[in-house]
Amino acid sequence: MERNGSTIPNDRNTKVTMVDVLDKYRGTCYTVIIVGILIIAWYIAAKRIQNTLLLPYFQETAREFFHAWVDPKIMSNLALTLRRVFTGFIYAFIIGIPVGLLMGYSQTAMQAISPVINSVRQVPIMAWVPLSIIWFGLGDGPTVFLITMSAVFPLVINTIVGVHGIDPNYYNAARSMGASLPNIIKDIVVPAAIPNILTGCRLAMGSGWMSVICAEFIATSAGFGFLMVEAQVRLETAQLYALMFMSGLVGFAIDKGFITLEKKITAWRFKDGFAGN
Repeated sequence: MERNGSTIPNDRNTKVTMVDVLDKYRGTCYTVIIVGILIIAWYIAAKRIQNTLLLPYFQETAREFFHAWVDPKIMSNLALTLRRVFTGFIYAFIIGIPVGLLMGYSQTAMQAISPVINSVRQVPIMAWVPLSIIWFGLGDGPTVFLITMSAVFPLVINTIVGVHGIDPNYYNAARSMGASLPNIIKDIVVPAAIPNILTGCRLAMGSGWMSVICAEFIATSAGFGFLMVEAQVRLETAQLYALMFMSGLVGFAIDKGFITLEKKITAWRFKDGFAGN
C-alpha cells in the first residue's frame, strides 16, 4: 500500500527480526544465563567438595528432580499439600477481606482492631504449632490453621491500604447523590481496593505455601513437607534438594497464576507494560 510515494507497512508485510525476538524475551534469556552460571558453579563446587551428604552432584539431583514429577507417592503428597494451602487461603480470604474493608473504611474500627491485629501478627508462625496441635490434633487441622494465620494478615493490611488510597471526593459525591452505605461499599470501596486486594492475595498465597511446608515438618504424617523430613532422615540429600526445587517451582507457578488473574481483572494497570510484577 502506497501513499505519496511512500510505503505504509502493514501486519502482513512486517517481518520479525532476531533483534525483536531477543528484545521480547530478554528477561527469559537473562534468567537462562543466570541459571546456567549457577549450575556450572554447583557442578564445580560438588566436584571440589566430594561430599554428597553436604552437596550432592548436580546430575544426581536433576535425576531425582525429574523422577519426582512422575512418582505417584510424591505427586499424591503434593496434591494433599496444595489442597491444604488453598483451603487455608480461602479461610484467610473470607476473614481478611471483610476485616480489611471495615478497618479501612471506619476509623473507629481501625482504632479498635488495629492493636489486636498488629500484636497477633508479630507472633512467629512456628510459635502457633504446639497450640494448633493441641486444638486440632495431627493432620489437616493444624496445617490449615497455620496457613490461615500466615495468609490473613497480608490480606488485611493490603485491603486497608487500598481503601485508604481512595479519594474522599468519591465518598462525598456518592453521599450527595443519596447513595447508601452498602452502595458505597459495593460501587466505590471494593472496586477501588481490588488492585491492593489482589496484591494481598499474592502475598498471602506465598506466605501460606511457605508455612504449610514448615507445618508439615512437625504437625502431620503426610504431605510435601513430610516427604522432605523423610528424605532428611534417610540422608537422601539429592532427593531433599530436588524436593526443595520442586517446592520453589510450584510456588512460582502459583504466583504466576495470580499475576495472570491480576492482569485480567485489572487490565488498565498493564496497558503501558510493566506494572510491578
